[in-house]
Amino acid sequence: MDLSRLGTAELNSSQYGVVHGPFMMEELVCQKENMLTSKGLFMNSDPLQYAVPLLMLQMSVIIITSRIIFGVLKPLKQGMISAQVLAGVVLGPSFLGRNVAYLDTFLPPGGKIIIQTISNVGFIIHLFILGLKIDWTIIKKAGSKAILIGAASYAFPFSLGSLTVFFINSTIGLPNKVVHCAATVISLSSMTSFPVTTTVLEELNILNSELGRLATNCSIVCEACGCLVALAFNLYTRERTMNGVWGILMISGLLGAIAGVFRPLIIWLTERKSKSLNNKDVVPFYPILLILSIASIASEVFGVHAAFGAFWLGVSLPDGPPLGTELALKLDMIASSMLLPCFIAISGLQTNFFEITESHENHVLMIEVILLVTYACKFLGTAAASAYCKTPIGDALCLGFLMCCQGIIEVYTTVVWKDAQVVDTQCFNLMIITLLIVTGISRFLVVYLYDPSKRYKSKSKRTIINTRERNLQLRLLLCIYSVENVPSMVNLLEATYPTRFNPISFFTLHLVELKGRAHAVLTPHHQMNKLDPNTAQSTHIVNAFQRFEQKYQSTLMAQHFTAAAPFSSINNDVCTLGLDKKATLIVLPFHKQYAIDGTVGHVHGAIRNINLNVLEAAPCSVALFIDRGECEGRRSVLMSNTWQNVAVLFIGGRDDAEALALCMRMAEKPELTVTMIHFRHKSSLQDEDYSAMDEYNLIKDFKSHAANKGKVHYVEEIVKDGVETTQVISSLGEAYDMVLVGRDHDLESSVLYGLTDWSECPELGVIGDMLTSPDFHFSVLVVHQQQGDADLAIDDSYKLPVEHQKVGDTRIQPRFSAEEGFTTIDLSKN
Repeated sequence: MDLSRLGTAELNSSQYGVVHGPFMMEELVCQKENMLTSKGLFMNSDPLQYAVPLLMLQMSVIIITSRIIFGVLKPLKQGMISAQVLAGVVLGPSFLGRNVAYLDTFLPPGGKIIIQTISNVGFIIHLFILGLKIDWTIIKKAGSKAILIGAASYAFPFSLGSLTVFFINSTIGLPNKVVHCAATVISLSSMTSFPVTTTVLEELNILNSELGRLATNCSIVCEACGCLVALAFNLYTRERTMNGVWGILMISGLLGAIAGVFRPLIIWLTERKSKSLNNKDVVPFYPILLILSIASIASEVFGVHAAFGAFWLGVSLPDGPPLGTELALKLDMIASSMLLPCFIAISGLQTNFFEITESHENHVLMIEVILLVTYACKFLGTAAASAYCKTPIGDALCLGFLMCCQGIIEVYTTVVWKDAQVVDTQCFNLMIITLLIVTGISRFLVVYLYDPSKRYKSKSKRTIINTRERNLQLRLLLCIYSVENVPSMVNLLEATYPTRFNPISFFTLHLVELKGRAHAVLTPHHQMNKLDPNTAQSTHIVNAFQRFEQKYQSTLMAQHFTAAAPFSSINNDVCTLGLDKKATLIVLPFHKQYAIDGTVGHVHGAIRNINLNVLEAAPCSVALFIDRGECEGRRSVLMSNTWQNVAVLFIGGRDDAEALALCMRMAEKPELTVTMIHFRHKSSLQDEDYSAMDEYNLIKDFKSHAANKGKVHYVEEIVKDGVETTQVISSLGEAYDMVLVGRDHDLESSVLYGLTDWSECPELGVIGDMLTSPDFHFSVLVVHQQQGDADLAIDDSYKLPVEHQKVGDTRIQPRFSAEEGFTTIDLSKN
């Protein structure tokens, strides 16, 4: 074999020239056979002349370049889609592609065809996943406000943009080609895609905010308006021939087959496999891929892009688990992380800034003017409609910017139009560049102008101390991730001792990570979709609490909610519900889960971030619950093994005072032994000057309880430094079922000397972090009092009666039992 001739043969491995295509002059590539894998450099073979090495290089360079650009743009709050388009621009003829040798090596005509084909497969799968996450029934739930704003967001730019074209055409005259291109530009700029909007909201961590929910509903209304206009326009312009009629019938038949054949078949296969394996989370992965391929091929046969069938197949299937969750988990890595960046980058590779700057035709400037006018009308129309609906001005402006954000759907539409010669190259370049600029500016301004926590970041905070001083009802918000959190939460409720004269309102919030669906959910349990798999787990949680309600009927009121949102922003739901329900205390599970032997079993980093975010902005006091119910063997609800001994560690500070105020309520329960351990330094024995009168009054009241009640004890520990404090805490052993402690203390106190240098979990404070050690086997409640800048702004809606009710009267005050849809338990029906 002549190795010297091998390299020469590779140089002639492919030839190409220009031929007439269906729309324009195109490149014809002649490729030799057996040019897939390289024979290696040692065989004098150039790997880049072969298809597989070239494809791997192209994918690697595109992904790495897009990641670098994304890292650079991340401080400006730009999305990955923009970074991927810009990666294509950098690698394309606008920058590096100006070098002909580089362009022939990195993106030869033969290699371009292969990467376009592979990336289109990834885009088809990605669009199927996007459709799978959409629940079109939410358009029924969109109120009149969302319908008005969504319709205005499409009607304003479409109508005013068309009037602008008519005005310019009648004034100075425009070529037919420019008028056609301008009409296309207007229809694209007026669009707001629901998948793109939810993606932007999730990236900005405002998907489940008040603005995010409004933008979600508005976008789906706007997209529905766009689809109706596009359908009407297509029917009007379509040729009045039998071919046109057959085309409409075939596409209608495809949609009918998706809804009437493919959807029931996939659901039946999923149920069948789940029953056979006794696992509800299993899906028939390969049969679904086969059906996806059939739907995509049928779309191409009927004259539309393969992604059309894939998208509507996804829309037809139920969102959320198990289909949405499992399919997204299996397909996202390959389709969305590897192949999709190549598809998006290709739009940038086809963009050439120099074709715009080198053009001497005035219509380029006209099209750009029309583009900017359309986007401006979209922003103003959305903001004006929002203001008309009495949306705050700041939120109205942010909503206008959000509705101007565009992404993968619009990029895909632009590429398809360019390939079909609906728009020329110059118009394509303008559309891509303007889309990037408008979306980039809009995203940045939304982050700058909108703070989702401003609604519950009030100057006044609800605290247990204020509630106690003003004789107000105790209202608890219990956050729960799974059924395992329920027994200890029930024990906590029972320890707070609800009575007819001092009832408690509590709210449970089941926190579910958003998977397999595009929109966030915060809803009362009784309004949840019974077909949603999350409903089953929420129902188990609600049933457990209802058993507790039955035992304490007429002494407490309850409401149960479920929140499904990204864990990065689900703290907004916690704080919003706490504000709306005027909660006094929010209880959050600690992010570490303890095994039965007392060691740390699972550590959930996402839950820790939720706790930190809630601590930062909660409208009331917050408690982190370190649950060691497994270690104690007290996991059953309403059984005899409930808490018998509770202690509160008091060093000093507003958080310790808040914990003591809660413990004072527990001290009212006759069956519960409550102990206050007061740490004091020797130098303070003669000094009774506490940092606040609240502390002095609470300690005085507790001492009074201890003197009059046999199960209430006051213990004073005299220590000189942190070492002796640690020794006292270590001696607690297993004497208690539950220990309350404040998060922050008086750090200048000698009691803590030497303990403040290091902490593994700063959100628990010095003592709370110490109590996370496996050496302790009791549960811990770390209480933090939110500090407000003003006195508590509160009404008397939940003021408790001063006089006791008559003996034998089991009725609660009417305002407690009837308001806010509290659940009521009728024991006679059980």
